Amino acid sequence: MCRMKRLLFLLFAFLPLSVFAQRKAVEVRRIEGSISFGASFFEDNFYGSTAGEVGLLSSLELRYNFRSVPIDLGIMSLTDIRGGDCELCNGSFEGNVSFLAVSDYNFCRGEKVSYLVGAGVGATFYNADTAKLCFMPRVGMEFFNRLRLTMAYMVGPNAKNTLNLTLGVAIGGGRKR
Repeated sequence: MCRMKRLLFLLFAFLPLSVFAQRKAVEVRRIEGSISFGASFFEDNFYGSTAGEVGLLSSLELRYNFRSVPIDLGIMSLTDIRGGDCELCNGSFEGNVSFLAVSDYNFCRGEKVSYLVGAGVGATFYNADTAKLCFMPRVGMEFFNRLRLTMAYMVGPNAKNTLNLTLGVAIGGGRKR
């Protein structure tokens, strides 16, 4: 009986996902970019940092949308700036720049509201001589093929771990006419 309950639970848990999978594929433009602004959260305590818990974030992204599958691949540049004091930054602001290779799986691609689940991997540069490997899982929504809301978590060994929330504009994406 317990085995049957598990089977039914799995069936009903994955049934909504099959609706997304059964939708007719919508052709979208191949190349798109985005520019985003937002906030990063969490205190880092990295290299004696006293930076605040909230930082300003900006990112640029360029993506290639595959024709036959709802997946895109791209590159991303991300800048995070916080007020505070830091051993490495010699000033009142602490900043870092990240460069990542990213990929997303898109649900309802080309519709008025679409969803994405993805990840990125790359490096974060804290100053000229400190670079750390980073991994970034992310989820998001895109409204009207233009407005993009994304939540990501940057994590890495012996690196800053931050939760990022951004709002951006997608340029060049959307349905192919």
